[in-house]
Amino acid sequence: MAQVLAEPGDVRHGFSYYTSFNHDFGRITGIAATRNGNILLCDYDNKNLILVDSSGNMLKKLNVDSEPYDLTITSQNIGFISLPNTRSVLQIDPDRMVILFKATCDDLHTNVLCVSAIPNTGEDVISNFACFLGIKRHGSFAQFPSLKDVTRKYVIDKQQGHLGSRYPFSIQHRVVKFHALDENAFFTCKGGQNYITYSHQNEFHGNITIATMDTPSDMCDDDYKHIYISGQESNNIHRLKWDGKVVLGLRVHVTNAQDWKVIDIPLDSKHGINKPVAMCFNKTYTKLYIVNEWGKLVLVFDVI
Repeated sequence: MAQVLAEPGDVRHGFSYYTSFNHDFGRITGIAATRNGNILLCDYDNKNLILVDSSGNMLKKLNVDSEPYDLTITSQNIGFISLPNTRSVLQIDPDRMVILFKATCDDLHTNVLCVSAIPNTGEDVISNFACFLGIKRHGSFAQFPSLKDVTRKYVIDKQQGHLGSRYPFSIQHRVVKFHALDENAFFTCKGGQNYITYSHQNEFHGNITIATMDTPSDMCDDDYKHIYISGQESNNIHRLKWDGKVVLGLRVHVTNAQDWKVIDIPLDSKHGINKPVAMCFNKTYTKLYIVNEWGKLVLVFDVI
């Protein structure tokens, strides 16, 4: 596979193929990195969670009682896994592979589809949200903060074991995955499209159309705040950056989706990208993991 180098004079990452791994996966639909450098995957078809080390060597498996669809791990190293077929979400210690809590919604019209952690919220969150749940209810879709204080203030009510309903952020329906850039900015993938949507401060601010992408399947961001989007049918990974006004290192007037620009396609079929499903960086942004071939294989790239 070819090596992708960073552009001269431009602050962006390059990628070099490192390895790939497959542990008789049924279908991997979600992937996330732990704070200890391990990688957690959810195998939808086999109803289990799989923990591997940074090179893909098997460490542990954990069976769950329903198909896990999406997962995320917060900066506090708390994992959240959605089990949409049972309207449930798990909270786990990802490196020990211990389930800490399970919440199930009794409302047949409400479900947790996907989850997204906010990057770099610190090891001990007191006032900030660390993770959002993507909850589908009565045909509409919205984001809800899953926790405010990692020790006690759960929107998932730990006393009752029910999903709470505070602070919804509407992100429309037909959503496959969403990605929280921070507490206010969200990107969403909709199945079968050639665009992603952008929302800010609980308001929809437009579509970001990408002519060379077909069927966005997942998103992640790097330490430069570039957004990466996998195109499942176009077999490529697009990279976007904020191209609007920046003052004192902060984005200004972030209400225009068109201020997010595609800067390149760092990985495509020439680098082995084939039907990508999900992806993530490790916590130190030294490796990129891409779930490939409809969830049957994981590619690992060194970040250079």
